[in-house]
Formats: sequence, C-alpha cells, structure tokens
Amino acid sequence: MRALMAGMFIAVAFCAQAQDNRGVLYQVSTIDALLSGIYDSVATVEEVLDHGGFGLGTFNAVDGEMMVLDGIVYQATFDGSVHVMSPSTGTPFMAVTNFVPDRVLDAPELQSYTAFSEWLEGNLPSRNIAYAVRVDGRFANITFRSVARQQRPYPPLVEVTRNQAVFERKEVDGTLMGFWCPAFMNGVNVAGLHLHFLSADRSYGGHVLDLSLTAAKVGIDDTNGWDVQLPMVPAYLNADLGAQNSSDLNSAEQGGAVPDVSAH
Repeated sequence: MRALMAGMFIAVAFCAQAQDNRGVLYQVSTIDALLSGIYDSVATVEEVLDHGGFGLGTFNAVDGEMMVLDGIVYQATFDGSVHVMSPSTGTPFMAVTNFVPDRVLDAPELQSYTAFSEWLEGNLPSRNIAYAVRVDGRFANITFRSVARQQRPYPPLVEVTRNQAVFERKEVDGTLMGFWCPAFMNGVNVAGLHLHFLSADRSYGGHVLDLSLTAAKVGIDDTNGWDVQLPMVPAYLNADLGAQNSSDLNSAEQGGAVPDVSAH
C-alpha cells in the first residue's frame, strides 16, 4: 500500500476474528491527521476496499465527501453532485468494514440528528466497542455538506469546513452509512456518531449535519476489531497531532460557522 508501511499499524482485537474480516473496522490514517491538514493520498480506494465495502472517508486534497455502499465508492462534490469513483482514486482517510448487521431495528419518527443519536445509543449493548450503522429510510428533512478541493499549503480542516457547501432536501429516500465509536477512539476516529448520506437515486449526498426521520430500518453491526494503518509520510510523521482537541473536531464535524443553506 502506497505511503503505508506493512506491519506499521495499530490492531486492537477484542476477541478472535474470522478470516473474512467480519467485525473489523479498518481505516487508513486518522481524524486528527485530517484536522491537521494532512490531505495527500496515502492509499487508493481499491486497496482499502479489500478490507470492506461499507464506510466513509474523503479524497485526495479533501475533494468532497466519500460514501462507500455495497462495495461502490461515491464522491459528493462541492457543487452537490455525486459521482462513482475509479479504483485508482486516492484517499487520505477512509474507514470501512464488511457490513453484516447483528441487529436490525425499526426506528421511530425522530426530529433531529441528536434525537437519532440518543435513540441509537439507547439500543447499543455496550459503549465500549465500535459499531457500523446503516439506515435505509424516508427523511422528512436532511441537511448535509460537502467541501471543496484544497490547494497547498493545506489549511486545517476546521478552516475548510467554514467554507463548506450545505444542502437541504425534504421528503427523500436514502441511506445513511457510518460508524459509532467509543470515547477512547476520539482523535483516531470520531467519538460518537459519524454519518454520511446517499440518496436512493444516488444523485446527491454528503456528510450529515441534521435530519428528521420519518421511518427507517437501522442495521447495527458490532465491530469488535480495529485496524488502523498509519501513514509513513513526512507530513504525518512530523505533525503535532496532540495539539488537536475535541472542540476542533466538533467544529469540523458540524461545520464551524453556519453558511447559507441551499434548499432543493
């Protein structure tokens, strides 16, 4: 794998795993690296897809938001359009798993992202492992964002998201995909819930900021293995990753300053 050294990884396995990588969250690089502006590719999406066909991430130079669903990688660009990406596309951060739900729940009507997150957490058997989460349903409203491709010298992610493009759709069908991670994973991944959205017709999507859920099936995949491939590149090795904090991450995840919303 380009820019990654074989064997240079963190592998935390809380119990024995089958050879098909079920139950393993696999990722290249870390959220703290993105926060610090480390946006150059460290792997191709094809290399990461070898470890799972469900997840999320971003692309070289943080060129939009990534949705990985049923083994296909989609890019939500700054203008709101969605494209299927080639296997050779580069990524600075990508997290995937082989999604096989351990439980499928019928979600009630929920009026906000916070309400959905609280409902989901109430149905988790433990807060000490990670979970892959897939939501297929109807949304009364969903708000999502994408970001523009960056140029060197790269700014920190919190600055990038201050200029994000925000979109809102009403009465739509689609899929949410992502992960719920425990607090001790913060900085390597996002503690709590991190979701991206893809419309049922695969024409729009992005990083979820808010939602109002009408009805949905929620699949939860217990993820008791964690494999993190760390970039062996100077930008990562020389970065002061400890300088990042939870407020930077929260601001980047929620978009910092709220821009105008484009309603469609």
